Amino acid sequence: MANTIGFGQAAINNTIDYGQGATDNTINWGKSQTLSPGGETNITGTPSTPSFTNTKSILLDGVDDYVLINNNANIDFTSAFSYSVWFKTTDTTNTMALTSNSTKFLVQLYSPTTRIRCQIFDGSASVKNVDINASGYNDGNWHHIAFTTDALTTTNGIKVYYDGVLTSQGTLSNSGIRSSAFDWQLGKHTSTWLYNGLIDEVSLFNSELSASDITAIYNSGVPTSLSSYSSLVSWWRCGDGDTAPTLTDNGSGGNDGTMTNFTTFSTDVPT
Repeated sequence: MANTIGFGQAAINNTIDYGQGATDNTINWGKSQTLSPGGETNITGTPSTPSFTNTKSILLDGVDDYVLINNNANIDFTSAFSYSVWFKTTDTTNTMALTSNSTKFLVQLYSPTTRIRCQIFDGSASVKNVDINASGYNDGNWHHIAFTTDALTTTNGIKVYYDGVLTSQGTLSNSGIRSSAFDWQLGKHTSTWLYNGLIDEVSLFNSELSASDITAIYNSGVPTSLSSYSSLVSWWRCGDGDTAPTLTDNGSGGNDGTMTNFTTFSTDVPT
Protein backbone atom coordinates (compact mmCIF):
# COMPACT_ATOMS: atom_id res chain seq x y z
CA MET A 1 0.00 0.00 0.00
CA ALA A 2 1.30 3.36 -0.88
CA ASN A 3 0.05 6.21 1.35
CA THR A 4 0.59 9.52 -0.29
CA ILE A 5 0.36 12.74 1.74
CA GLY A 6 0.89 16.14 0.17
CA PHE A 7 1.87 18.88 2.59
CA GLY A 8 1.47 22.46 1.48
CA GLN A 9 2.14 24.22 -1.74
CA ALA A 10 4.90 22.76 -3.90
CA ALA A 11 4.87 19.45 -1.97
CA ILE A 12 5.84 16.86 -4.62
CA ASN A 13 5.89 13.08 -4.34
CA ASN A 14 5.51 12.99 -0.57
CA THR A 15 5.11 9.21 -0.34
CA ILE A 16 5.06 7.13 2.81
CA ASP A 17 4.99 3.32 2.58
CA TYR A 18 4.00 1.66 5.84
CA GLY A 19 3.93 -1.95 6.84
CA GLN A 20 6.03 -5.02 7.05
CA GLY A 21 8.57 -5.25 4.30
CA ALA A 22 8.13 -1.68 3.26
CA THR A 23 11.15 -0.45 1.39
CA ASP A 24 12.30 2.86 0.03
CA ASN A 25 10.24 4.88 2.57
CA THR A 26 10.89 8.38 1.28
CA ILE A 27 9.47 11.47 2.87
CA ASN A 28 9.69 14.79 1.06
CA TRP A 29 8.35 17.57 3.28
CA GLY A 30 7.46 20.50 1.15
CA LYS A 31 9.71 22.81 -0.78
CA SER A 32 13.42 22.17 -0.59
CA GLN A 33 15.33 24.78 1.45
CA THR A 34 18.81 25.93 0.68
CA LEU A 35 20.84 27.60 3.42
CA SER A 36 23.91 29.65 2.65
CA PRO A 37 26.36 30.73 5.38
CA GLY A 38 26.81 34.42 5.72
CA GLY A 39 29.12 36.82 7.58
CA GLU A 40 28.30 38.82 10.66
CA THR A 41 25.75 41.57 10.31
CA ASN A 42 26.63 44.88 11.98
CA ILE A 43 23.73 46.61 13.72
CA THR A 44 24.05 50.35 13.37
CA GLY A 45 22.25 53.19 15.09
CA THR A 46 22.67 56.02 17.57
CA PRO A 47 23.72 54.83 21.02
CA SER A 48 21.59 56.07 23.88
CA THR A 49 23.09 58.48 26.42
CA PRO A 50 23.55 56.89 29.84
CA SER A 51 20.97 58.20 32.27
CA PHE A 52 22.11 60.69 34.92
CA THR A 53 22.41 59.26 38.41
CA ASN A 54 23.39 60.94 41.65
CA THR A 55 24.36 58.54 44.43
CA LYS A 56 27.06 60.28 46.47
CA SER A 57 27.87 63.51 48.29
CA ILE A 58 30.59 64.75 50.63
CA LEU A 59 30.14 65.02 54.41
CA LEU A 60 32.25 67.66 56.19
CA ASP A 61 32.73 67.53 59.97
CA GLY A 62 32.90 71.26 60.75
CA VAL A 63 36.31 70.78 62.41
CA ASP A 64 38.96 70.55 59.70
CA ASP A 65 37.33 69.02 56.59
CA TYR A 66 37.23 71.01 53.36
CA VAL A 67 37.91 70.74 49.63
CA LEU A 68 40.80 72.67 48.10
CA ILE A 69 40.56 73.78 44.47
CA ASN A 70 43.83 75.31 43.34
CA ASN A 71 43.52 78.68 41.66
CA ASN A 72 43.14 78.48 37.92
CA ALA A 73 42.54 81.19 35.36
CA ASN A 74 39.48 79.24 34.21
CA ILE A 75 37.65 80.10 37.44
CA ASP A 76 39.16 83.51 38.10
CA PHE A 77 36.03 85.17 36.72
CA THR A 78 36.22 88.94 36.18
CA SER A 79 32.93 89.18 34.27
CA ALA A 80 29.51 87.54 34.42
CA PHE A 81 29.35 84.21 36.23
CA SER A 82 26.99 81.91 38.15
CA TYR A 83 27.33 79.45 41.01
CA SER A 84 25.18 76.51 42.14
CA VAL A 85 25.39 74.23 45.20
CA TRP A 86 23.28 71.69 47.11
CA PHE A 87 23.69 71.47 50.88
CA LYS A 88 22.22 69.79 53.95
CA THR A 89 22.96 70.68 57.57
CA THR A 90 21.49 70.54 61.08
CA ASP A 91 24.02 72.97 62.56
CA THR A 92 22.20 75.74 64.45
CA THR A 93 25.25 77.12 66.25
CA ASN A 94 28.09 77.96 63.88
CA THR A 95 28.57 80.42 61.07
CA MET A 96 29.82 78.38 58.11
CA ALA A 97 31.08 78.83 54.55
CA LEU A 98 29.75 76.76 51.67
CA THR A 99 32.18 78.22 49.12
CA SER A 100 34.92 80.82 49.34
CA ASN A 101 37.50 82.46 47.10
CA SER A 102 38.61 84.74 49.95
CA THR A 103 38.49 88.20 48.35
CA LYS A 104 36.31 87.43 45.33
CA PHE A 105 33.25 85.42 46.34
CA LEU A 106 31.76 83.88 49.47
CA VAL A 107 28.58 81.98 50.33
CA GLN A 108 28.04 82.05 54.07
CA LEU A 109 25.47 80.45 56.39
CA TYR A 110 24.76 82.45 59.53
CA SER A 111 23.72 80.29 62.49
CA PRO A 112 21.80 80.47 64.74
CA THR A 113 20.01 83.02 62.51
CA THR A 114 18.33 81.99 59.28
CA ARG A 115 20.39 84.28 57.05
CA ILE A 116 22.43 83.21 54.04
CA ARG A 117 24.88 85.74 52.61
CA CYS A 118 26.37 85.86 49.13
CA GLN A 119 29.32 88.25 49.15
CA ILE A 120 31.07 89.42 46.02
CA PHE A 121 33.85 91.94 45.33
CA ASP A 122 33.49 94.12 42.25
CA GLY A 123 36.24 95.31 39.93
CA SER A 124 37.21 98.09 42.34
CA ALA A 125 37.33 95.70 45.32
CA SER A 126 34.14 97.12 46.80
CA VAL A 127 32.21 94.41 48.60
CA LYS A 128 28.54 93.76 47.91
CA ASN A 129 26.50 91.58 50.27
CA VAL A 130 23.21 90.07 49.14
CA ASP A 131 21.42 88.40 52.05
CA ILE A 132 18.41 86.13 52.00
CA ASN A 133 16.13 85.03 54.82
CA ALA A 134 16.25 81.27 54.40
CA SER A 135 14.21 80.13 57.37
CA GLY A 136 14.83 76.47 58.11
CA TYR A 137 17.94 76.04 55.97
CA ASN A 138 19.45 73.99 58.84
CA ASP A 139 16.43 71.70 59.18
CA GLY A 140 18.27 68.55 58.04
CA ASN A 141 16.78 68.66 54.54
CA TRP A 142 18.56 69.26 51.25
CA HIS A 143 18.46 72.83 49.93
CA HIS A 144 19.81 74.58 46.86
CA ILE A 145 21.53 77.95 46.45
CA ALA A 146 22.18 79.61 43.09
CA PHE A 147 23.93 82.94 42.55
CA THR A 148 24.11 84.87 39.28
CA THR A 149 25.62 88.21 38.28
CA ASP A 150 26.04 90.15 35.05
CA ALA A 151 29.14 91.83 36.62
CA LEU A 152 27.77 95.21 35.57
CA THR A 153 26.14 98.05 37.47
CA THR A 154 22.76 97.01 36.10
CA THR A 155 20.02 97.43 38.69
CA ASN A 156 19.51 94.07 40.39
CA GLY A 157 22.25 92.55 38.28
CA ILE A 158 22.98 90.19 41.18
CA LYS A 159 20.39 87.52 41.90
CA VAL A 160 20.25 84.85 44.59
CA TYR A 161 17.89 81.88 44.32
CA TYR A 162 16.93 79.61 47.20
CA ASP A 163 15.37 76.25 46.33
CA GLY A 164 14.73 77.43 42.80
CA VAL A 165 13.01 80.71 43.75
CA LEU A 166 14.47 84.20 43.23
CA THR A 167 14.78 85.39 46.83
CA SER A 168 17.05 88.46 46.84
CA GLN A 169 18.72 90.88 44.43
CA GLY A 170 21.50 93.46 44.53
CA THR A 171 23.50 95.89 42.41
CA LEU A 172 27.26 96.21 42.04
CA SER A 173 28.77 99.62 42.76
CA ASN A 174 31.38 99.19 40.03
CA SER A 175 31.55 97.05 36.92
CA GLY A 176 33.54 93.86 36.74
CA ILE A 177 34.52 91.24 39.32
CA ARG A 178 37.74 91.51 41.28
CA SER A 179 40.57 89.40 39.91
CA SER A 180 41.86 87.14 42.66
CA ALA A 181 44.73 84.65 42.76
CA PHE A 182 43.33 82.91 45.83
CA ASP A 183 42.37 79.24 45.79
CA TRP A 184 38.71 78.25 45.86
CA GLN A 185 37.54 76.22 48.84
CA LEU A 186 34.39 74.23 49.52
CA GLY A 187 33.31 74.13 53.15
CA LYS A 188 35.78 76.72 54.43
CA HIS A 189 36.66 80.43 54.33
CA THR A 190 40.39 81.09 54.82
CA SER A 191 40.98 79.25 58.12
CA THR A 192 37.55 79.86 59.63
CA TRP A 193 33.84 79.13 59.21
CA LEU A 194 34.26 75.43 58.47
CA TYR A 195 31.11 73.77 57.21
CA ASN A 196 29.34 71.03 59.15
CA GLY A 197 27.09 68.98 56.88
CA LEU A 198 26.67 67.58 53.38
CA ILE A 199 27.51 69.23 50.05
CA ASP A 200 26.68 67.98 46.56
CA GLU A 201 26.77 68.96 42.87
CA VAL A 202 28.78 72.21 43.00
CA SER A 203 29.14 74.12 39.73
CA LEU A 204 30.49 77.35 38.23
CA PHE A 205 29.46 78.97 34.94
CA ASN A 206 31.05 81.84 33.02
CA SER A 207 27.70 83.44 32.24
CA GLU A 208 24.71 84.91 34.02
CA LEU A 209 22.21 82.07 34.06
CA SER A 210 18.54 82.92 33.58
CA ALA A 211 15.68 82.24 35.97
CA SER A 212 14.57 79.37 33.72
CA ASP A 213 18.08 77.93 33.87
CA ILE A 214 17.96 77.93 37.67
CA THR A 215 14.51 76.35 37.66
CA ALA A 216 15.85 73.57 35.43
CA ILE A 217 18.94 73.03 37.59
CA TYR A 218 16.85 72.92 40.77
CA ASN A 219 14.56 70.42 39.02
CA SER A 220 11.97 70.33 41.82
CA GLY A 221 14.62 69.34 44.35
CA VAL A 222 16.40 66.59 42.42
CA PRO A 223 19.81 67.31 40.79
CA THR A 224 20.03 66.80 37.06
CA SER A 225 22.80 66.72 34.47
CA LEU A 226 24.52 70.03 33.70
CA SER A 227 26.38 68.82 30.64
CA SER A 228 24.09 70.68 28.21
CA TYR A 229 25.09 74.13 29.53
CA SER A 230 27.64 75.62 27.16
CA SER A 231 28.89 78.08 29.81
CA LEU A 232 29.63 75.34 32.36
CA VAL A 233 33.26 75.71 33.45
CA SER A 234 33.54 73.54 36.57
CA TRP A 235 31.26 70.87 38.00
CA TRP A 236 32.20 68.82 41.05
CA ARG A 237 29.88 65.82 41.44
CA CYS A 238 31.13 65.26 45.02
CA GLY A 239 31.52 61.52 44.79
CA ASP A 240 29.90 60.20 41.62
CA GLY A 241 32.68 59.09 39.31
CA ASP A 242 35.31 60.23 41.82
CA THR A 243 38.12 58.40 43.59
CA ALA A 244 39.12 59.93 46.92
CA PRO A 245 40.80 62.25 47.59
CA THR A 246 40.14 63.77 44.15
CA LEU A 247 36.89 65.47 43.17
CA THR A 248 36.98 65.45 39.39
CA ASP A 249 36.00 68.60 37.53
CA ASN A 250 33.33 67.42 35.08
CA GLY A 251 33.25 70.77 33.32
CA SER A 252 35.71 72.19 30.80
CA GLY A 253 38.00 73.87 33.31
CA GLY A 254 40.06 70.91 34.52
CA ASN A 255 39.94 72.22 38.10
CA ASP A 256 39.98 69.06 40.20
CA GLY A 257 39.39 69.47 43.93
CA THR A 258 41.28 67.74 46.74
CA MET A 259 39.41 66.33 49.74
CA THR A 260 41.40 67.60 52.73
CA ASN A 261 41.33 65.74 56.07
CA PHE A 262 38.61 63.34 54.88
CA THR A 263 38.43 60.56 52.28
CA THR A 264 34.98 58.95 52.39
CA PHE A 265 31.78 59.71 50.51
CA SER A 266 28.21 59.75 51.79
CA THR A 267 25.25 58.09 50.06
CA ASP A 268 22.89 60.80 51.36
CA VAL A 269 21.87 62.84 48.29
CA PRO A 270 19.04 65.20 47.29
CA THR A 271 15.94 63.26 46.21
